[in-house]
Amino acid sequence: MIEYLWLQGSLEGFTTIQYMIAAFEAVVLEGLPELFYAYYFTYRIWPRLTQKKQPWYTLLWYVTEMLVVLVGCIYLVRFSFYYIILPVVFDGRFPPSPTFEFRRFMSILFNFVATSGLMFAIKSFRLQLKMKEREKVLIKEKLETELKMLRNQMNPHFLFNTLNNIYALTKKKSDKAEEAIMKLSDLLSFMLYRSNKASITIEEEMRILDDYIELEKLRYDRLSIAFNKQVDDHTVTIAPLLLLPLVENAFKHGPSGSRFDSFIHIDFILKEKVLFFEISNSFETGSSQAVITENIGLNNTRRQLELMYQSYNLEIDNDNNIFHVKLHINLDTYAEN
Repeated sequence: MIEYLWLQGSLEGFTTIQYMIAAFEAVVLEGLPELFYAYYFTYRIWPRLTQKKQPWYTLLWYVTEMLVVLVGCIYLVRFSFYYIILPVVFDGRFPPSPTFEFRRFMSILFNFVATSGLMFAIKSFRLQLKMKEREKVLIKEKLETELKMLRNQMNPHFLFNTLNNIYALTKKKSDKAEEAIMKLSDLLSFMLYRSNKASITIEEEMRILDDYIELEKLRYDRLSIAFNKQVDDHTVTIAPLLLLPLVENAFKHGPSGSRFDSFIHIDFILKEKVLFFEISNSFETGSSQAVITENIGLNNTRRQLELMYQSYNLEIDNDNNIFHVKLHINLDTYAEN
């Protein structure tokens, strides 16, 4: 367009179509060497100039090669203008100018620098976008790997505790041992075949908690358990096995370490995709409850929350022989949303 506006009215007898054709041909003939040099500089010279630990004479060779090619391309433009564009494209209607005039040389040099600089800027911008995208993929893969490791770490931890419970029942020759084994089988089936999914429904998560609580109740006689559920939508999804470590800790550090009557109270409230999960349990002074915040289950839960949810709040309180965990999660802020 610039070439067309520059030519318009200057070639006597040319129609509008002829002006447009002449402008197009002139731009192509002058632009091809510029494009060639832009690609040459961006994809050959620059990568070599930026290589690390090169001897000085190698760099000098690349700089010399770059200058030779640049001067050659500039004079190629001048030759095409002098021998093709002026006599053929413009039909000899412009007076010829000196082929090697310095002023025109500098003008063409500026065009070469501008074209190469623009291409280099575009390539650098695209490379940065590609690097950022690759970085995102690597971070995502790292987080997914860490999440799998956390779940794999939690499952043996849960299995270890549950097998201890069953062992205690079998040692007492309790009839409850068989029922406990069946419930453990159901839990392990879930862990093996369904917990690898990114999310499960609230209904499934509550069922797992119910099964675990029933499994633990077989072991304790002097334990009061209250499980309050208020769910407005059973199809809402949650990360699998996210809440189980909190319930597991309540049993492990509450009734298991108590010689007297103990209690566990659980509130499971879901309202408009916001989960309010609170669990409290009694414990005896001097038990291992004081260091509960450092155990595997709570650490795993905290880390999984960091990896998977953008909006959550986890509070832990240990006072008056009652351990209290309060967890609020906006389930609509799952990391993959």
